[in-house]
Amino acid sequence: MAEIRINATGGVKLYDADDSHYAQIVAGTITSNVDAITLGHDTVTIADNLSLGSDSAVLKFGADGDTTLTHTDGTGLTLNSTNKLCFNDASQFIQGSSNAVLSLGATDEIDLTATAVDLNGTLNVSGVATFQSTPVFPDGSLALADLDIDGGTDIGAAVVDADLFIVDDGAGGTNRKVTASRIKTYVGGNNTPLFYGKMGSNQTVASEAMVKLTGMTTNEIDNDSVWDGSKFLPGVAGWYYLHINIVITWASAGNDGHRAQTNWYFNGSDMAVNHIFLHDSASTALMASGSDAILQYFDADDYMEIYVYTENSGNTADTAVATYTHMEGFRIA
Repeated sequence: MAEIRINATGGVKLYDADDSHYAQIVAGTITSNVDAITLGHDTVTIADNLSLGSDSAVLKFGADGDTTLTHTDGTGLTLNSTNKLCFNDASQFIQGSSNAVLSLGATDEIDLTATAVDLNGTLNVSGVATFQSTPVFPDGSLALADLDIDGGTDIGAAVVDADLFIVDDGAGGTNRKVTASRIKTYVGGNNTPLFYGKMGSNQTVASEAMVKLTGMTTNEIDNDSVWDGSKFLPGVAGWYYLHINIVITWASAGNDGHRAQTNWYFNGSDMAVNHIFLHDSASTALMASGSDAILQYFDADDYMEIYVYTENSGNTADTAVATYTHMEGFRIA
């Protein structure tokens, strides 16, 4: 029969009916000659510490012991199978979902708070990644094929010099910004500075005198402010092509060889002449046109002007006709 015995050391032994199994209490320590001791009560309260004194000790949970927490010697504790360690409710948990995958689950959000979070491995974001500050990516880490600009907002205006593009500097893998103005300089497609201006009204030209043409600002094209209607001042060094077209009407005519000429004045000095000759015995006013072009290298502060010289039999003032007189030019290199 079952009995209670007190041994010589002051311990208490509890035996079962055939004396084959017992539980012993000595100085607060419970031992047994069987592998397990069952405390048959809904709640067991331990006032202070609970010590599992052997390596690989196991705590079992549930009526069938389906959930266990095992001491892994020298490492820590291991939750068995794919069971979860839950927080607050079953929707928030840490789980070894397989032998190679650790899962973290939350109802709405997982909040990691630290000075730095070090992630070693591949990051797969199924939703939207929102950054509160500017992300930093290693050079060369963003593949060109991953840069999708189809859905971008159109600039909605003409490209201007200050607009920015991205280039691979020297094809060395370092991306840098470049302004549209630098691209224009490289490709040479805009030939700026450039200008055009037509004479706004007829200009009187004194006979046998060198007279500067002025007032060529009608229908003007001058985005770089290099033309004031009489003087071209490029502001940018380079080779330039310049062209002048002029129409002259003489106040009187005879057979003495009426003449008109245009003179290119570079930095205030005469450098080239284009002649327009007319010989006629008629006594009525006559008209002649001339066109001339020049290729000239300019420093940034060099300038060019056009002068006209005329002669007629009566030595009277002639006219530069506004309708057909214009000047234009552009940089070529």
